[in-house]
Amino acid sequence: MDTIDTIKQRRSTRIFNNKNISDNDIRTMLECAMSAPTARNQQGWRFVVIDDKQILEEISNGLEHGKMCKEANKAIAVCYKVDDELSQLYWQQDASAATQNILLSATSLGIGSVWISIHPRKEKVDFLSNLLNLTNNIKPLCIVALGYKENILKEINRYDDDKVKYNLW
Repeated sequence: MDTIDTIKQRRSTRIFNNKNISDNDIRTMLECAMSAPTARNQQGWRFVVIDDKQILEEISNGLEHGKMCKEANKAIAVCYKVDDELSQLYWQQDASAATQNILLSATSLGIGSVWISIHPRKEKVDFLSNLLNLTNNIKPLCIVALGYKENILKEINRYDDDKVKYNLW
């Protein structure tokens, strides 16, 4: 699948079947995540691959918008090592770029995915940090639930000329 098709075909998937995602596909998604740009090339992203069904169920029960984790085959918690002023300034942008690369690479591999926001809601950050035993300097941005799609979602064109200006507003 070419890049433009992948971007246009990416949809949030919340219903998964029970087909297993290979370790090789997880590694490919993580390689893509680590190919994302970072401010001043900090590369502070950190990832927790979750394949323990009990942890996925705890996420499903503990996060109001994480119900799909119960049926997900795997999930990736996208985090960032925040330990200085520079990383504090840019970590959300850097981790978001990595997340987008996970979503796009999953689509390219035929794997469904959905971005579950964690940051900046303190109760969600605390819940996930405790559940995954994150150290104080590892900040969770989101979870990407992963699984093979139970149904195929059609491509939607969201382009809107009214949202585009050139040179000045």
